[in-house]
Amino acid sequence: MNALARDLRHAARTLLMRPTFFLTAVLTLTLGIGAVAAIFTVYDAVLLKPLPFAHADRIVRVTREQPPASRSTISAQAFEEWRERSGEAFDAIGAFVVETRNLTSAGEAQRLTVYKVTPGFWNVFGQPVALGRAFGDAEEQHNERVVVLGDALWRTRFGGDAAVIGRDIALNGESFRVVGVAAATFRYPADAQVWIPTFLPGNTTRTRGMNYLRPVARLRDGVSLAQAKAVMRGISDWQARTYPDEHAGMSAGVTPLKDLLSGDVRRPLQMLLIAAALVLLIACANLANLMLARGQTREHELALRSALGAGQTRLVRQVLAESLLIAIAGAAAGLALARPAIVALTALAPDLLPAYNAPAIDLRVIATTAAVALATLLLFGLLPAWRAAQSDPLHALRGASRSQTGSRAQVRARSALVSAEIALALTLLAGASLLIGSLRQLGKVESGIGSPQVLTAAFSVSLPAQQPGDVAEEWAARAIGQLAPRLDAIEQRLRALPGVAAVALANRLPASGDWGWNSRFTIPGRALDDKALAEYRFVSADYFRTFGIPVEAGRAFTATDGAASLYPTEVLVNQAFADRYLAGSDPLSQTITIFGDQPKRIVGVVGNVRQAGLDQPPNTEVYFPVSKSAVGDLVLAIQVEGDALAYAEPLRRAMREIAPDVPVYSIRTMDEVTGVTQRLREFNMILMSAFAAVALLLAAIGLYGVIAFSVGRRRREIGVRQALGAAGGDIRRLILGDGLRMIVPGIALGLLGALALGRLIAAQLYGVGAADPWVLGGTAMFLAAAALAACAIPVLHASRVPPMEALRNE
Repeated sequence: MNALARDLRHAARTLLMRPTFFLTAVLTLTLGIGAVAAIFTVYDAVLLKPLPFAHADRIVRVTREQPPASRSTISAQAFEEWRERSGEAFDAIGAFVVETRNLTSAGEAQRLTVYKVTPGFWNVFGQPVALGRAFGDAEEQHNERVVVLGDALWRTRFGGDAAVIGRDIALNGESFRVVGVAAATFRYPADAQVWIPTFLPGNTTRTRGMNYLRPVARLRDGVSLAQAKAVMRGISDWQARTYPDEHAGMSAGVTPLKDLLSGDVRRPLQMLLIAAALVLLIACANLANLMLARGQTREHELALRSALGAGQTRLVRQVLAESLLIAIAGAAAGLALARPAIVALTALAPDLLPAYNAPAIDLRVIATTAAVALATLLLFGLLPAWRAAQSDPLHALRGASRSQTGSRAQVRARSALVSAEIALALTLLAGASLLIGSLRQLGKVESGIGSPQVLTAAFSVSLPAQQPGDVAEEWAARAIGQLAPRLDAIEQRLRALPGVAAVALANRLPASGDWGWNSRFTIPGRALDDKALAEYRFVSADYFRTFGIPVEAGRAFTATDGAASLYPTEVLVNQAFADRYLAGSDPLSQTITIFGDQPKRIVGVVGNVRQAGLDQPPNTEVYFPVSKSAVGDLVLAIQVEGDALAYAEPLRRAMREIAPDVPVYSIRTMDEVTGVTQRLREFNMILMSAFAAVALLLAAIGLYGVIAFSVGRRRREIGVRQALGAAGGDIRRLILGDGLRMIVPGIALGLLGALALGRLIAAQLYGVGAADPWVLGGTAMFLAAAALAACAIPVLHASRVPPMEALRNE
């Protein structure tokens, strides 16, 4: 221990005598370790830490797999059959569906995200209630209006008052009794503010073909995922045989909840962690070169110590002690850099990263960073330490190294390290270029929306609840009777705003990534395959004009469509629907049976919209008049002149005037709405580009440092060549040749690395191949130009040194 302390003190004094070298080394390592620490912190929070639920490793999502639907919702009837028949696989199964409601009691009206859940939902999560209780079968069966509050809402709206239990609150004008408050650690789904019963037994408005429930279950002890899948396969096969009209071709997927929550970001985070590791490797190669060069300049000192009796072990310890101090300082600075980087990461992608474990630097991250620092110490410290121990005292004391670049092995080691840096930098640059190319190609794809100046908002209208014993048609008539005149009034008021050219109301915004409902359908006289599913949307008459969606045939809706009946009598279909299911006939002469038992006449065909994102093909869609939706959670859009955001406040004022009890929220331009579907790609591209830029900088610095060091050590040789008649061009070619011997192998290896990385990120590419020759060739040329630029300064300096100055002894 005393020897280690002595070595560290000596190393500290030595490093402080060369502050430029020390700061350069620490800064280089800081960039590498900081990048790894930041990405690993997010990676750990999202992918490694368990979800904060009881028995989290046994919780799964059960989804409907019925092409073209994947990981989709299920109908109430089908869910009940899953629940009744799956006891062999699950010890609890529940389901949920999201909606919004307005809290109109206990202060100002507030729009809430409400999840209607079955009693089994609470059993799946181990009854996560901190105050009071959850609701169960009794409340569900008897349509009792009870509610469990989320912890955040309980604290902010009700002041954390325990006396709220047993109190009544008003949701959409209905009285709900508070029976419980969820534990502070329980947030599922992540945006849930309150939970209420689904009232499935008394809900007769949903048919077997209407899929809207999201089941969640907990595996029994000892039951594997494969066994649960086998049980659900048997159930879904029975359903497909028994109800072929709705369930033909259907199976059930069973996926761990954690995998489902992190599925979209798993591969991108893995890719970014690899990219950060490559940056760290470049930093280590740079440091190894710095340490080798420093060791060569200290050969005389090390040889003198060896001649005075210092053994090889002592010399190795001395150099490793310096590397250890650099590693410790770099790790500490890297952790400090990681903190703001994590904040920037979460700000860059606030809606992309699952929110169950907030990314934070904790003991796991610190331990991992310490392990990374130790690994970097071995990567950049061992070779210089070994070289120091191999120095020949007699050779060094004679001054043999004063005018030479070192032994052939030393030169090869430094060149190999620079080539490795160039290869790794090219790999990252190619990855960033492929992602940039993908975004450029996506920018050329038409979303199907032609109106740029559109402002959107969401709003929630309170509708009457279905009471026990209500007939479905009577409740729907009551709800639609209240909703339709309110929507008409809202539309008329917004149309009167100065500068507003068109107004649209709908249940979903187009091209937002927000899926609508879907169900099976029939077309008289046509045999449909098992994959015949249509997504359906409810829209107002001016919806297509507002968003610039063309009417390809027939007409759009009018105010009189469906006015004389409870359910829609006229529908529109998109071009994808017409091409797939109505090919060879006039779509306007066809009818379709969907959303009710009565056939509906197709009165128009509208253009396709890429609802799920620019990289996804259009779905087959059917449109109904919005007045027939019987759903209060809706969106609006206004087509305006000039800056769309300038209309945000006039829109709010108009809505307060015409509907003061209707909360308006999520006001965004249409560009913001459509940009959501590309946010993950942009997130990956930005971070990969940042890593590539750091890698390029470090590689250029490394190449410059090696060439500059070589020129400095060869001054005497250069002087001799000049004295014997070598011109400036000869000297430049000599030094440039040294640079090319490092650049060319690095680019060759980098192209191989780029091909490997391209295959890794292939799923994130669009319109660009993983081995696109133009991208790879352009990236290689760019890196070669940057590398040659890094060589330029020392090359020019070498050719301009006067021979007498070069020959002068130092």
